[in-house]
Order: sequence, then C-alpha cells, then structure tokens
Amino acid sequence: MIHENKNFLCPCIALSLLHFSLSLKINTRFKNKIVEPHTIWVMKNKILLLAFLVISTGNSVFAQSIELTPFAGYTFRSTVNITNGRARVNDGFTYGGALTYKAGMYNAIEISYYRYQTNATAQSGYSGFEFVDTPVNVNYMLIGGQRIFPANEKVAGFSGFNLGAGWLGSGNNSFNTVTKFSVGFLAGLKIMDNDNLGFRLQTNLALPITSSGGSFFWGTGGSGVGLSGNVPIWSFGFTAGLVYKIK
Repeated sequence: MIHENKNFLCPCIALSLLHFSLSLKINTRFKNKIVEPHTIWVMKNKILLLAFLVISTGNSVFAQSIELTPFAGYTFRSTVNITNGRARVNDGFTYGGALTYKAGMYNAIEISYYRYQTNATAQSGYSGFEFVDTPVNVNYMLIGGQRIFPANEKVAGFSGFNLGAGWLGSGNNSFNTVTKFSVGFLAGLKIMDNDNLGFRLQTNLALPITSSGGSFFWGTGGSGVGLSGNVPIWSFGFTAGLVYKIK
C-alpha cells in the first residue's frame, strides 16, 4: 500500500504545479486577448521544465520505465456557434509524440505534443462580417496523469487527464497566433511485442478554454462577432504509434 501511494504522488505533484502556473497565466493573459508569440515559447518551456523536474525527482526513488511514442492519426472537424453564424475548424492528418514515465504498475505521467494542419471557416449574418476561409495549424502541448489497467504482461488499457496549452496559428499569416489554456482526455490500448517495442492505439479529446464572447481565428475586426460559449473548438481524434521503451 505504501508503494502504491508513492507511485500516485508523482502525477499529483505534476498536475498541481501545472495547474498553479497555468492559472497565473490565465489570469494575466487569457481574457479575450491574443497572446504574443513569445508567450507561446514561455508556456511550452514551462510545461517541459515541470515535466523534467517531476520525472527526474521521482526517477531516483521509484522509477519503473520511460517510453517514447511517436504517433500519427486523424482529427475530426469541429464546429462552434458564433454571433448569427458558425465557425469551423476542419479535419486533418495529425502527428506528434509522447514521453511517458511509468511510476508503477498502475500510474504514469505523460507529456505529449500533437499538431494538425487544416482550413478554418467562419460565416455570420452580422452586419459587416466577411466570410473567412483560411489555412490554420492546430497545436497542443499537454502534461498529465494516466491510470493503467493491465490485462496481462503484454496488454494494458489506459486512460488519462491532461492540462497544458493549445495554440492556433495561421498558415498564411492572416492573423496572430492565439494561445489558450487547454484540457485533454485520452483512453487507449497498449500492446508490447517484446520488452522494448510495442504498439499503442488511442483516442484523444482536447479542449481549449476561452471566455464567453471572445474571438478566435476569425478575429473581431470591428464586426462584434464572438463566441456563444466557453469552448471555441474541440479536437477529437484517433492516433496510433510505436512504443519504444528507453529504460
């Protein structure tokens, strides 16, 4: 029982530290404002630093394994209501990777990044609003805890909850990059072929959070068109990847 409590401590520390740091960022930067490019760099590096500190601290005490998983997949389109109309981020091919620190048989910490390129559209009956159709890049960097459900020595299911940053960039420099605090959920199956190599299949959902009435990729432009809710887009999809156990 004591060993299991220690294994659960490390994910809790990671999530608590990340929640605190990102809460500060939300209060100061994320109230209907476009975030400057250097802020994205700061947020990404903060997530990486937190992951490194937590993993390296736990590594000397009760580390079990570290896994690297490059993956690819598909993300479905997302539609959101705006004033007198709709905005949509279309579907696209997704790629990225994950670094997983397995703190015990049933718990793990993971930092992940994924990206997809697509087109986004927005239309509204609001006076003065012009139809928008623009290429975009959708990115997420997340860190969180996982619960593992082993079926046998080679097969295990898993589910997890993540916190981090999501940012939407322009493919043709038509708008400034928009960065939002994001949450994510995942569930999947991992099958190990041998001690060092395996296959991972998962579904994931990421939700960037913004204030009600805020704008996103379509901007405001004096038109007054805003969101009708707090979640501007959602990114739901499937990925598959190879698992390399590096320790």
